[in-house]
Order: sequence, then structure tokens, then C-alpha cells
Amino acid sequence: MRKLTADIVYPISAPPIHNGVVVVDESTGTILEIGSRDDFDPASLEIYSGALVPGFINAHCHLELSHMKGKVPTGTGLLPFLQNVVRFRDIPQEDILQAIDDADEEMQREGIVAVGDISNKADTARRKSESPIRYYTFVEMFDFLQDAMAENTFRQYHQVFEMQSGEEHGNAKSVVPHAPYTVSDRLFNLVKAQNQAGSSVSIHNQETAAENELFRSGSGGFKDFYKSFDFSLDHFKPSGKASIHYALERMNPSCRTLFVHNTMSEPADIRA
Repeated sequence: MRKLTADIVYPISAPPIHNGVVVVDESTGTILEIGSRDDFDPASLEIYSGALVPGFINAHCHLELSHMKGKVPTGTGLLPFLQNVVRFRDIPQEDILQAIDDADEEMQREGIVAVGDISNKADTARRKSESPIRYYTFVEMFDFLQDAMAENTFRQYHQVFEMQSGEEHGNAKSVVPHAPYTVSDRLFNLVKAQNQAGSSVSIHNQETAAENELFRSGSGGFKDFYKSFDFSLDHFKPSGKASIHYALERMNPSCRTLFVHNTMSEPADIRA
């Protein structure tokens, strides 16, 4: 057994313990006991300065985009940022894979033990299968609100799902919708049918005022955003409600849903 003690121990399930002790089975990593220094022989303790905490969770990550760190201007607002991300091309594959490895190692150094990771490609699969970090991969699907593209889109991303690291490496995965403003009614149904009750799913939600404007009135910056990629929204009928309602009406309430960002969510949206 190892008996680790620090100035303060955060059990999370209980109040912080000053001069706390964590007793660990060294062979399995199992935590056997949490106590105070007064309960142990001082000679048996490994004493550290600072705080001892459980491993951190990175609930929302885009590991496969690690190579873009510092490459896209910030402070532009979401829509110009997304346009830059989508158009960022011609990166050597070896650079992409090296950036993935570097980012995984950085997370390990920073005490992250589990990651909810968004994936559109299979570039991260090898690293996830080898890493001590536990990954829950959200294979993200989007068809730019084009019902006619839903079937092909689902097939394309389901291949990524099959290639991603899963239970055989202690990981987990599911297919998920990207955001209300990028997933058609048909694609939402295909995604919902794929995931079993109890699965975890992720969706980007209410990231910008333009998202709510699109669903409330059909106005806002998304019209020009889609036009820049040659996608028409002429068929789109606004609901008069915030974007989250479009998602809620099409997602499975028996799945555990992680709504990401929520920067424009209002109290009524949270209650819904």
C-alpha cells in the first residue's frame, strides 16, 4: 500500500481534508481509505506540498484538431471562426498525428484522466487505443440541414465510428449530432436510432446569438454562412423558439446528454 498525504485532500464526495491521507493499493490503483495524518504512523506516509485531487475530466475536446492550435485567429466571433476551421486544409498527416500525440501527453501531464472527445475522422483512434487516458469518443455528424444528404452523411461518419477506439481498449463511443443548426430532421432520426438508452451523447448548443435568431425568425448570420458553402436554407422553416427546442424535440431523453457551450442559453431554455 501507498499512503499519500498533502496539505489538503479533495475527496470530492466529502468536504476537503487538511493534512489528509489517501491509501492506495499499489498493484491495482484502488483507493482503499481516506483519512487524516493523525490516524497513521508518520514514517509510513509519502508527504507532498499542495493539494491532492482526483484526476480531472476534460468533458469537451477536439483532439483531432490539435494541429490548429494558434493557427486560426480568435476574437472573430463564431461564424468567421468556423469558416476558417472548415477551410483549413493541406496539413501533412504526420503533423496532424504528432499534434494529437503531443496534446494527449499534455493532458496526461496536467492530471486529466478521462476525455469526452469530438471526432469527425479516425485520426485519433490509434492514440486513444494506446493512451492511459480513458476516452469517450463522440463521433459527430452534420449535413448542414440538408435532408437529402442525411443518408450518405450517416454512412460516412458511421465508418469513422467503427474505426474509433472502444470497449476493447477501455474506452467508449457513440454517434452524436453536431449542433441544432447543422443537423437535419432526417439525420437526427438516424443518430437517435443508433444510440441505445443510457448512451452518452454530446451536442453543441446555443453558441451564438445567430443560432437562436435562425430558429426564431430565420434571420441572422447563418444565412450568409451557409451561402458561403453553397448550401441553401430556402427550405428551412423557423419554429419561433430558441434552437435548443429543435434539438430537444429530436433527441432521445433516455440518453445522457451533454450540452456544450450554452453561451446564449436563457433560464427558460435550461428549464426546458
